[in-house]
Amino acid sequence: MKPELPGFYYDEEKNRYFPIKGPIPGAKSSSSSRTKQKPDPKPEQETNYQKRTKIKALKLVYSRELNGNVIPVNKKMSNFKDEIQKTQASYPVVWRYGSTEDIGDTALKQFQVDVQTSVGLTRKNILVAGSAGGCLSILRVSKDRQVYDGVIECDPVSVLPRKENDTEEPEAPEYIWKPAQPCLVALSTISSIELIGRFDASENSHPVNRALITTLGSTGRGGSIFILNVAEEVNILITRSLQGNVSSECTIWTADCNISGSHAAIGTDLGAALVDLETGKGSYFLRSKSDVFTLQFHQSGNIVHCGLRNGAIVSVDLRERPGRPFPRLTRHQIRYQSSSKTGQTTTKKQWFELQGNINPSHVIYMPSSVTCLKTLKTSDQYLMASSMDGTIKLYDQRMVKRGVGVQTYEGHVNSHTRIEFGIDPSERFLMSGGDDCYTRIWSIKSGQLMSENKFSNSVPSVVCWSADERQRDHQKDSISHGAWLGSREAIFNLL
Repeated sequence: MKPELPGFYYDEEKNRYFPIKGPIPGAKSSSSSRTKQKPDPKPEQETNYQKRTKIKALKLVYSRELNGNVIPVNKKMSNFKDEIQKTQASYPVVWRYGSTEDIGDTALKQFQVDVQTSVGLTRKNILVAGSAGGCLSILRVSKDRQVYDGVIECDPVSVLPRKENDTEEPEAPEYIWKPAQPCLVALSTISSIELIGRFDASENSHPVNRALITTLGSTGRGGSIFILNVAEEVNILITRSLQGNVSSECTIWTADCNISGSHAAIGTDLGAALVDLETGKGSYFLRSKSDVFTLQFHQSGNIVHCGLRNGAIVSVDLRERPGRPFPRLTRHQIRYQSSSKTGQTTTKKQWFELQGNINPSHVIYMPSSVTCLKTLKTSDQYLMASSMDGTIKLYDQRMVKRGVGVQTYEGHVNSHTRIEFGIDPSERFLMSGGDDCYTRIWSIKSGQLMSENKFSNSVPSVVCWSADERQRDHQKDSISHGAWLGSREAIFNLL
C-alpha cells in the first residue's frame, strides 16, 4: 500500500501518483470540462466623468489651496473652475414639478419681464410653456415660496440624486406656479416659442416683454403666428395673420427672431419665409420640397441657417435679394449627399432643388433629418446640429471640406423625435434628452460625455437655460443658472 500524499492519489494500474485537482489523465472528460469557460464580460465604459477620472471636488479644492487656479489633474495642468464645473455636470441635481404634465413638452422658454401692476413697474421671471395639445401656459417663477391668488403651486420634488429614507428633502432652487387655465388653447401643437428682441445687460437694455408663438397646423388648416405681450398683468395675445406670398395653409415647424425684433424667420413645409412682425407681410427666402425643421438667425441678422428634413443644412444670405416685393429666387440643383457617424461622405445618384441665395458648395449634410441647430455666440463660425438618427456634431463653417464635423458627441439616442438640445450660457456644456428617456451632458470642447441619467419616464424633448450669463452677473435678483427640461411627464429643473 503506497503512502498517501496530500493533494495526490495513487493509480494502481499506472503505478503512479496523480494530482487530485484538474482532469485525470486517461479519464473521460465531462461535458462541463469540454466547455471552455467564457471570459468575464468587459465592464461597461463609465459614463460619469467624475467616476471615470476619479476626481472629487474636495480634492480639487485642496489642490487649489496648494497650487492656485492652475492645478494638476491626471498628470496634466488644468483650470480649477473648469474642473469644478465638470464635476458638477457629472452629478446634476434635478427637481420634478408637480401639476406640470402635458404643458411643456414641445416648447419652453424662460425670461424676465417688466410688468405694469397696480403698484408700478415690477420685474418678474416667467416660464412660457407650449404643449403638443396646443396649450400655451405662462408660469410664474420665483426663488421664494409665496402665496398667489388664482394660481396652482407646482410642488418641487427632488429626483436626483436619489433620496435616502432618513435624509431630508433638499430645498428647491426655484418655485413655479401655473394659472388655473392656459392663456391659449390652439387647434394644433405649439411648435416654437421665441423671444422678440434680445436683452443685453452690458448695454442696460430693458428686459424682453414680447414673445413669438407659432403653432404647427392641422389637417386643412395651416399654422398660426401669435405675439404674446406680457407687459401688463393681463397677458395679451395677438394673432398675426400671414400676408404676402407666404401660404396661410403651410405647416410651421419652427421660428426665430432677429436681434432687433423686427422680423421673424419661420420654417415651413414649403421652405423658409421672412415675416414682418408688425404688419404680418412676408415672403419666402428659401423654397424647398423638403420641410425646414429648424432654423436660426446668424448674429449679424443677414444670414439664416436652415436645417431640412432631408438632412441638408443651408445658409441663406438675406442681403443680396432684389428690391422687388416678391423676387424670383435663384434655382440650385444640389447633389444629395449623406454623411455617416464615422465622418465618411457618400454621394447618391439623385438631386434635390433649392431656391434661394445660397452657396451650394457650403451645404452641410447630416445623416438624417435635422432636428436642431444652434450657433455658438462666442464664435458664430461654429454651428452645432443634431439629426434624427442620434448624431450630434459641431461644424466649423470656415472649413473647405464640408460635412466633416470638428467634434462629435457620442451617446445620444434618437430615431424619430424632434428633440431640441440646449447649450449653457457659458458654452461649455451641451445637454439633450434622448428617445431612451435619458438626459445626457457633454463637454462642448472635448466631446466627453459628462453624465447620463434617467429621471423621466418620457422623452425630455426641450431644453432651455434660465438666463444669459451676463444677465446673471449684472442682476442681483437674477434667476439661477440651471436648465429647464420639458417632457410629457413633467417640467424639470436641473442644476
